[in-house]
Amino acid sequence: MFDDNDFVCRHLQLTKEHLINIIREKGLTSFQEVQDETDAGTVCGTCVADIEEILEEELERQRNKAK
Repeated sequence: MFDDNDFVCRHLQLTKEHLINIIREKGLTSFQEVQDETDAGTVCGTCVADIEEILEEELERQRNKAK
């Protein structure tokens, strides 16, 4: 899907790596929390589904790591 340095939200210049770091550092668990922290998805909205997918992948990675 996206490489770490690929822009997920082009309007706000947010890369996949940046989003994952924010999710990890802040302990975010919902798209709304990611949006509140980054404003991602507030300009045109085309990145919303991609961000939700990245969030789900990261949460799944965290659940698997905790096992």
